[in-house]
Amino acid sequence: MHTQTHKLLQALPKVDVLLSHPHLSALNPRILKPLIQQHLDALRRSILAHSLATTYPKLSESLAHLKCPENSQSTHTLDSRATLTSHFTHALVESIAHDYHAHLTPSLVPVVNASGVVLQTNLGRSVFAPALLDRIRPILTRYCSLEYDIAQGKRSSRYTHANALLKALFCPEYEFLLVNNNAAAVLLILNTFARDKEVIISRGELIEIGGEFRIPEVMKSAGSLLIEVGATNKTHLCDYERAISPNTAMLMKAHKSNFAQIGFCEEVDMRELSALARSNGLIDYYDLGSGCVADIAGAHYVAGAQAEPTLYEIFASPPSLLSFSGDKLFGASQVGIIAGKPELIAALKANHLLRALRVDKLCISTLQATLEAYLHDELDSIPTLSMLTLTRDTLHQRAQSLLQMIESHALKHISAQIVEVDSLAGGGSLPDRVFASMAIALTSDTLKANVLESRLRREFHIITRVSKEQVLIDVRTLLEGDIERICQALSTIESSQSTKD
Repeated sequence: MHTQTHKLLQALPKVDVLLSHPHLSALNPRILKPLIQQHLDALRRSILAHSLATTYPKLSESLAHLKCPENSQSTHTLDSRATLTSHFTHALVESIAHDYHAHLTPSLVPVVNASGVVLQTNLGRSVFAPALLDRIRPILTRYCSLEYDIAQGKRSSRYTHANALLKALFCPEYEFLLVNNNAAAVLLILNTFARDKEVIISRGELIEIGGEFRIPEVMKSAGSLLIEVGATNKTHLCDYERAISPNTAMLMKAHKSNFAQIGFCEEVDMRELSALARSNGLIDYYDLGSGCVADIAGAHYVAGAQAEPTLYEIFASPPSLLSFSGDKLFGASQVGIIAGKPELIAALKANHLLRALRVDKLCISTLQATLEAYLHDELDSIPTLSMLTLTRDTLHQRAQSLLQMIESHALKHISAQIVEVDSLAGGGSLPDRVFASMAIALTSDTLKANVLESRLRREFHIITRVSKEQVLIDVRTLLEGDIERICQALSTIESSQSTKD
């Protein structure tokens, strides 16, 4: 080993020295000690690889002033080991303290959704109104009757609470079952009724949802045998009919979720598929996904697109099994809602896989409160529906209020104006519908649009979008208090730019 490298390694501070350092000693040693060891190991590797200038540029620069070259050909001499150790310690303490606080800073934080995408999957999809949370607060802060029958004084099922409300809302003859999301619903249904059996589905419905989760892979995990029929763009009833065999268990239809087909395309209506299934003694299952209760006004379709099927329409002539998401257009918590004939729901409950997919009191209570809002026609208390049905006048008023507040801060380097934009439902819902909206377009004479967007996002957790070198704040998805937060952020950014003038 080269002499200079050896001396650098010898000068590294010990773990106990760093643990007792005044800037670190008050920190939790259970978290601190592993961090110290990680940083020392990384620094040691950099010294051995002669890469301090790349991985620790500030430290390398300070050591250069001490005549501590990394170049083995240099003839400079090293300063004292104590001085080297002091520089190493200073650099390490600064990095360790930064990482320590980063470890303890929650990464799940509130954000301002100014993107205009109502069901922004990455931002948690549906949000809850404060009034709804007030309803469920007693359930979450006290013991509750999750699996207890108060009238009988004995154990009951957690699935009874939402069942009665769902029956009242959609179909009294059907039973309902909850699992932790709609993908879980698909998995449970296929595993229960089509394990080692064939499931026939259109090629045009072999969808992939977020995170590369694909219907064929879910089928494989459930132990089902995929039988794909038709073409990508067109599938006919006779395609299903010809594919039925003695080993067929189910005819399945899947909602296209986050894409739409237009032009030369055709698919089989679920009612036709149900009739074919019944005539052949098979189960007909519709994976609806989006959970749209009723048609949402205020949007327009892309030319040639098909209308979104609604739950009310489907329950007018329901398939034997149906599943949909609670946190998409339904506007509730993340949950997979399964509706079906009583004997089929009973079979699903008997599957031991349900234990791994079951929902908790938080999920059930938020869904229950949302269902009550539907039943009492309190749709304004469901933020997802409220945002998707905002009128042009309301959107313009919001934009005017935000613009006036921004202008009241007399910003020197940031200008704002109202522009017309298109919003989206998002969350794998209504991919072929756009919602006319209003936005504030921000431009800065000192910051490029992508830099301004980054600062709003990283420093203030305000999520916007950039278009034509402008940062757009879509007012459709703003919630109470967001306008003030945006103005404060812009004022702070403005101040930082003015300081540099």
